[in-house]
Amino acid sequence: MSLLSGICLISSCRWLPDAVSGATWQWQSGSNNYYSQENATKLTGPKRITVLGEVPKEQVVKLRKMPYRSVTVREARISGDSIAFEGLFRYDGYALCDILSAIKVDKLSKDDFYPPIDIYVELRNDAGEVAVFSWGEIFFAANMYNIIIAQYVTRVIPGKTGELWPLPPTTKLVAGSDRLSERNILAPTSITIRSLKGDYIVDRDRTDEASHELVFEQTDGRSVALDARSPEFAQLTAQIPYNTYTNAMYGHGMGYKDFKGYGGWWLSEIMKPHFEASAKDLRTGMFSVEGLDGYRAAVSFSELMNRNDGAEMILMYAGDKSGEKGREGFSTYAGCDMMVDRAIKGLSRIRLFHIEEDALKKKVN
Repeated sequence: MSLLSGICLISSCRWLPDAVSGATWQWQSGSNNYYSQENATKLTGPKRITVLGEVPKEQVVKLRKMPYRSVTVREARISGDSIAFEGLFRYDGYALCDILSAIKVDKLSKDDFYPPIDIYVELRNDAGEVAVFSWGEIFFAANMYNIIIAQYVTRVIPGKTGELWPLPPTTKLVAGSDRLSERNILAPTSITIRSLKGDYIVDRDRTDEASHELVFEQTDGRSVALDARSPEFAQLTAQIPYNTYTNAMYGHGMGYKDFKGYGGWWLSEIMKPHFEASAKDLRTGMFSVEGLDGYRAAVSFSELMNRNDGAEMILMYAGDKSGEKGREGFSTYAGCDMMVDRAIKGLSRIRLFHIEEDALKKKVN
């Protein structure tokens, strides 16, 4: 056994430099690395996590076998009618992407809809709290390692005030791209894999059909329709900046498609009047984003409405100038994704639902 491999086995590579995960040792005060100027604090918590749901069998993953990743976050939460800032930290831990990479999925919708983009996951702790993430933001994202279960935390201390923000008491789920940190629950112990449920009718004959009406549907069934040909739509979009993403388009199934631009409005701005961004919404809300042909994608409330990186999903109406069939009407493009599988053509409905938390456990604890 080499000296390097021996060190890795002893320390799980915690203190070895890693070009992907960022700083992994302490730099002294006065250096240019502001994220590693005090000793990292080790967090106590579960050393394994149970994976269940739409899998062939329940599995227990030993976290210490995973590589370390680093995420830096500004943590803030909703507090009454205002926002409470909780500090700027660097967290080191195990990426949700790495934990789930070796898990075989047996999704219930595979017979009529094979692509994995309708999958989402629920992370729960023993207090009954739950935080939800779409499969897309874990595996299709441009930054696959931005969601971690933190094992170490390091404060970023203001140079003039020296303020020391309180540290979490246990291990912690950390979503690096969230603006508000409602999904950062403590000490998760399980991951449940699920796929979207609904009245989906897969009809590939409608794949190239344009959609001119988009329905937003609430959890209680109430809905509102957005007609692209109406004066109201023109007035709405006139108040929102128009954005264009130009990229090499690559799909998980078909590979390279083209180098082209998609233009439209931030979908979060279009949806904001219809969906309240409460702490519950940000933590447990999941959208079903659907096309006329039954193609659909799971998109979490937070990844759509709570981003801090500007990599927004856009709503297009005739926003693709290449003449691609199905994009003459409503469609989407996910600026946060490396692959274009969630660029849905013939967009017809966006439906919200919530994952229920375990209220009994929360009351007991």
